[in-house]
Parts: sequence; C-alpha cells; structure tokens
Amino acid sequence: MRTDGANKIIRVTSAVVTAAVALSAYAGVVGLIGGGISFGDTVNDLLPFGSLFVAGVALLTVVGVPMTVATVAAGRDVRHAADIVFGAGLLLVAWIGVELAFIQAYSWFHPTYLAVAIVVLGLAWLMNQTNPSAASSTTVELHDVHARG
Repeated sequence: MRTDGANKIIRVTSAVVTAAVALSAYAGVVGLIGGGISFGDTVNDLLPFGSLFVAGVALLTVVGVPMTVATVAAGRDVRHAADIVFGAGLLLVAWIGVELAFIQAYSWFHPTYLAVAIVVLGLAWLMNQTNPSAASSTTVELHDVHARG
C-alpha cells in the first residue's frame, strides 16, 4: 500500500500531464478553426468534409474536453478519477489512430502523443492501484458472491 504522499504525487502528475495534453489540444483547435494551421491541399482534402473546422471540433470533442475532465477529476481526487483518466488516455490513442487513417501522413506528433497516451494510461493504472476504494462495484459484488458461496 502506498502512502498518502505517493498517492498525491500520482494524482498531481496525472493532472499535470492531462492538463498539458488538453492545453495542446486547445491550441490545435484554435489553429484549425482560426486558420493558423493548414496541412496543405492534399491532406486537407482527406479531412472529413475537407474541413479544418470539423477537424478542430473533433479535436476539441475527442481530446480537449476529455483531457480537461480528466485533469479536474485527478486534481480533485474524485471517486472515479482513475477511470476518467484512463478513458481520456484511450480516447487519445483512438484519436491518433483515426487521425492517421484520415490524413495518411505522419508527423513527430503521432509517436509523441502516443507515448503521452501510454503515460496517461499508466498513471490511471497507478491511481487505481493506490486507491482500493475506487475498485469497481462489480469487483466487490463478485468478491461477495464468492465469499458467500
């Protein structure tokens, strides 16, 4: 069992990492929607509806907002923070995969953010390991059934 100090370090680290991803996503959203980012005509045409605006809204929806929610959950130590952080990490992995499928071009962003997503997933796992009260009710119920049977 980890100490309260170790648990806090893991939560704060989770909050900082997810906040950094959220901020970078918001910067991307502003660039895409505001016209400061363009991938060139060839890649832009591969975007859904050929629209940088739609790409920006998708980035906001799939990465920016979930990472912000994860930041708040980890920072405030809400009951299901580990699950929320894990979900945001999975959405980042999915975002990278879908983005690559659409734009069919590679950049240093992809492996970098994939590595960050793996870090987020690892932090969520650590958060779950350090907070036994966050175990899912299904696990508790199954344990109770086995104990009675």
